[in-house]
Amino acid sequence: MELAFVLLGSILVTYGWYWGGVTEARTSAYAMGTGSVILGLFAAFNPAAVPAWSLFALGAIFGMLATANAWNESTQDRTYGLFALFFAFAALLGVAADNEAFGEMTDYGLGALILAVVAALHFISAALVASNKGFKAFVGWVTLGGGAFLAFLGFAASIGSSIL
Repeated sequence: MELAFVLLGSILVTYGWYWGGVTEARTSAYAMGTGSVILGLFAAFNPAAVPAWSLFALGAIFGMLATANAWNESTQDRTYGLFALFFAFAALLGVAADNEAFGEMTDYGLGALILAVVAALHFISAALVASNKGFKAFVGWVTLGGGAFLAFLGFAASIGSSIL
């Protein structure tokens, strides 16, 4: 699961870098697409199929949607916003499942909560206030920060540490 957090975090960092206005869409699309494919394959062929992998599989799908969106330079696409809303709800279900299974918030639940917030902000930015470039840049930087935190969760778990 540590590698999945690092991959998903790198996808979000790259997407945030693009949405923040720092880089061009097509250069970001290559990095996001590669990370999304690796994450999707990792989730699909993991021998220890645990419920957490469903969130990472959805993360791979969300990453591929973000890649397609960046490639077409249509980040204000309302359909993308609708899928971001679906991903936010799925991530919230992951938080609820984590809390019910363990009785407390774990690193997985915290990661799912970060993903829910990021996806909800993408829904607002792409579907509700699509013409507001300043809010899009804000969402990009929040996405970058959330992705960096997810990658940190993955690295922390790999050295035997825990945030919570």
